[in-house]
Amino acid sequence: MKVSEEFKNELWRTVRDLLILLSLILIIAAVCLIKDYFDKHFTHFNAERTACMERVFDITVDDNVKLKRYSDDSILIAINQRLELETDDYERFIAENVNAVLEPDESRRDGEIIYKYVNSRTDMKITALEKGGYLIALHHWE
Repeated sequence: MKVSEEFKNELWRTVRDLLILLSLILIIAAVCLIKDYFDKHFTHFNAERTACMERVFDITVDDNVKLKRYSDDSILIAINQRLELETDDYERFIAENVNAVLEPDESRRDGEIIYKYVNSRTDMKITALEKGGYLIALHHWE
C-alpha cells in the first residue's frame, strides 16, 4: 500500500496545525494560572484589596497597621486565607482595629500569643519582631 506524496503533505500540515493549536492552548492556560496565582498572593495593597481584607478578617486598617502579605489557597469550596500585618502595639490593634470578639487560645507557643475569633473560623497569631513591633498573622478557613 503506497501513500501518495500529497497525502503525506496534507497529514503533515494537519499535525503541524494541531501542534500549533495545542501550543497556544498551553500558553493561554499558563498565563491564566499565573494571573490567578498573583490575584491570590500579593504584597501590594490598593484600596480595593484593603477593603477586601477588612471584610474577610473583620478588621479596620489605619495608619497604625501595615499590611505585609496576603495569600488565598482556597480550593473549590474549602476557604483558606491568610493575612500578615505589622503594628507597633498589638493590644491597641486588638482594641481599636479588630471588630470581632476574640478569646485567648491557651495553646501558646514560645514567643507567640494566639487568639481565636468567637463567631468565625479565624485565628490570630502574634509574634514579637526583633526590630520592634509585632507581626500579626490572621488565618481564615471554612
